[in-house]
Amino acid sequence: MSAARDAVETADLVRSGALAAREAVRAALDRIARLDGDLGAFVHVDAEGALARAAGIDAMVARGEDPGPLAGVPLAVKELHAVAGWPYAMGSVLHADRVADHTSTIVARAVAAGAVPVGLTASPEFGRASFTASVLHGVTRNPHAPDLTPGGSSGGSAAAVASGMVPVGTGTDGAGSLRIPASYCGLVGFKGTYGRVPRGPRHRGTAENDHYGVLTRTVRDTVRFLDCVCGTDEYDRASLPAPPVPFETAIRDEDLRGLRVAWSPDLGGAPCDPEVAAVVEDAAKAFVAGTGAREVPAGVRLESCGAAFRTLSVPDVHAELRNAPGDRLGSVHPTVRRYGDAAQALDADALVDAHEARARLVETLAEAFGRFDLLLTPATQAPAFPAEGPMPTEIAGRPVDHWGALAVTFPFNLSGHPAVSVPAGRAGGAPTGLQIVGRRHEDARVLAAAAAFERLRPWPAP
Repeated sequence: MSAARDAVETADLVRSGALAAREAVRAALDRIARLDGDLGAFVHVDAEGALARAAGIDAMVARGEDPGPLAGVPLAVKELHAVAGWPYAMGSVLHADRVADHTSTIVARAVAAGAVPVGLTASPEFGRASFTASVLHGVTRNPHAPDLTPGGSSGGSAAAVASGMVPVGTGTDGAGSLRIPASYCGLVGFKGTYGRVPRGPRHRGTAENDHYGVLTRTVRDTVRFLDCVCGTDEYDRASLPAPPVPFETAIRDEDLRGLRVAWSPDLGGAPCDPEVAAVVEDAAKAFVAGTGAREVPAGVRLESCGAAFRTLSVPDVHAELRNAPGDRLGSVHPTVRRYGDAAQALDADALVDAHEARARLVETLAEAFGRFDLLLTPATQAPAFPAEGPMPTEIAGRPVDHWGALAVTFPFNLSGHPAVSVPAGRAGGAPTGLQIVGRRHEDARVLAAAAAFERLRPWPAP
């Protein structure tokens, strides 16, 4: 089976009986065995379970039953998503021996739609970095340039999809963790409106900035997957109802002509590498010209919210560390340890200040989206950096901290706006992405814009 075949084509062939699910899954497993030694995308592979599930799908087709819209699609699962009976370390030495006793809703719904999970993909410890390396699993590499990072924290899924091992991989996005790997690996990475993809059961988190989603090579794969997993989940109080019109239909009906589109390379102050900015600005101009949209001034200047984001995130990391075995705490990544130290100094004033900063951000973006319908930015501010890390400490000659290096992505986690990265070109030896941001709950418009750009600038399959 061709590595270039996407999820939609695979599922449609399996449902018609023209392709056996077992053949599709076996081909994916063969590619993993052949390629992953150089990339480190997978941390667990369940070949026996995947082939058994694929055989069950083939039996359904033989009986004339429809196995679902994702029939036979090999699926990579980010290790932050639980799959019952599989390891559930979340990239951390603290949980190196843990086995999941439940399955995340996103995975369960994909399986109910016919997808076949083949294994778990690497994440940095608890997803707290924008490159994918951990003490537990080692380094994950970019298929386009193995000395460079595929990004993080969904870097394992990104490497698996970009290399053609599988067509779809689940991911999470707490500060850009879907969009950054999509940018560096030439993929589609969509973070929906907060709550769009449910996070139950047993999701732990108080920051209200983490979004679940998927990495694919095509927008049509993204919307097919979303239509299978979105919808209210009683285990996630933030989950939203499924949209009244399926995304697969809505993006065909969305008319982009005349939309007010703004371009900003820096959201009013974030540093951006000149090569990245030039590539993405060219893509943004092509989008406006090719869709019949109307370019308007951005006029956006976001205040620095890094301190607020860190403060709101501290309790989530503390929850993972507080009951950890003392003899393993010394092996925790320094970034994670710093969160733990910050938890000891957290006070009510800091929490109030963080929530007020978030409220000001939401107000600023509400005013801005009154002046335009879509906002275009780079999806990453710097080219892909070495696979082993660290993250850039300087961009375009300006020093940056962790949050300064993520300044075009994490604000939309705080605000909950839908945003997608689509391949814009190459910079510094690897792909770089165009980010398209829309108003909250206008996910279909953002996805339609991504599909329109994909038609204008098709990206080669692996």
